[in-house]
Amino acid sequence: MMAEQLGLSQGEIRLVRLAALLHDLGHGPFSHVSENLLKRYANPAAIPDGHKKEKIHELITSRFIQTDEQIRRILGESTGQKLAQLLSAGHGQPVLRSLLSGPLDADKQDYLLRDSRFCGVQYGVFDIEQLHRSLTLFGPENEKELMIKRDGIHAVEQYVLAKYYLTTNVYRHRVRLITDQMLIRAIVLGIEEDDIEDLRKIYAFDNSRDFVEHYAAWDDSRVLHRFDADARPNTACGEILTRLQRRRLFKQVYSMRITAERTASPEVRERLATLGSPANDQLRRELEGQLAQILTKHTGQRIESRFVIVHGFDIESVRTASRNDEAGIMVVSGNTPRPFEQESALFNSINEGYAEVYLEVYAPVVWQTRTEREQLRSRLEGPIYECLQSISTTS
Repeated sequence: MMAEQLGLSQGEIRLVRLAALLHDLGHGPFSHVSENLLKRYANPAAIPDGHKKEKIHELITSRFIQTDEQIRRILGESTGQKLAQLLSAGHGQPVLRSLLSGPLDADKQDYLLRDSRFCGVQYGVFDIEQLHRSLTLFGPENEKELMIKRDGIHAVEQYVLAKYYLTTNVYRHRVRLITDQMLIRAIVLGIEEDDIEDLRKIYAFDNSRDFVEHYAAWDDSRVLHRFDADARPNTACGEILTRLQRRRLFKQVYSMRITAERTASPEVRERLATLGSPANDQLRRELEGQLAQILTKHTGQRIESRFVIVHGFDIESVRTASRNDEAGIMVVSGNTPRPFEQESALFNSINEGYAEVYLEVYAPVVWQTRTEREQLRSRLEGPIYECLQSISTTS
């Protein structure tokens, strides 16, 4: 739809359509959850020079397109090479890459409307036809870039706000965060504590054809059932995966917005905000051990530290959310393109520096009623807060 609106050639439209269909082939079980695990267990030396900034699932996608026999037979080698290049550094006019990956790309437009529909909410709804009428090309011949017309600013405002609201209300929903973190913790424990080699092989990216073929054989269901408590009794991985299958989810026992007013010092604030970094694994484990003792004491339930999850996340300013990495939306105003955030009176009035950073604690705590939940959280508020404030700055 976008390519036709922009008047691209039939050859370009076909290339864009194929790239859109194939661009996420490299996602593993549980989709984006797998990216965290691929980063953790990949062989860094296997990532080719010039591709260090790409996500690993994008490298796997490229391998699929270039090596899978069925894909090569259907596309032909020449088209396959063009697609792999288009999905990486780009191919042809810059607009082709922008349609697939950028602040206005078709993928974002699709998932906002699709996820809103299937979640039964209106947060991600926007006027897609009006947005498309706002699109234009700008630049020298054969170097055309995707931009918007000056009279399309309100349509883009609606689109960007839709993305922001769906992120804050759906993608950052408590249950979504808990289930994602349970999956990650289950697989990390399965590899590092339970020593399940079959599980490690799924995520130990080495850029080989054998890895890609093995990786392609796994999906959500196969992982859940091959490594659950029935298949892998007496393993931490098995226990968490079985909990997910039976919807016995961990509970959010604590949530704190990390601000200057809520933290003891800038050093503590920085440590809390970066606890999710692999470099802070040891510090996070120590903290989870202390929190397990607090939870056991105040709930009367035995809580193991490996099943306590400290998770930090942020919600960007809506101005920041209007960009895709370093690329922003450009508005054709006269002969000089200008950034959308400057041309939009609404977005120009928003404080770009404003962002919310949260730290939450999830654990297999049990409560029966809403009243019991609130009483328990109230008892835990003080001890957990004090534990977080005393986080070591030298570990």
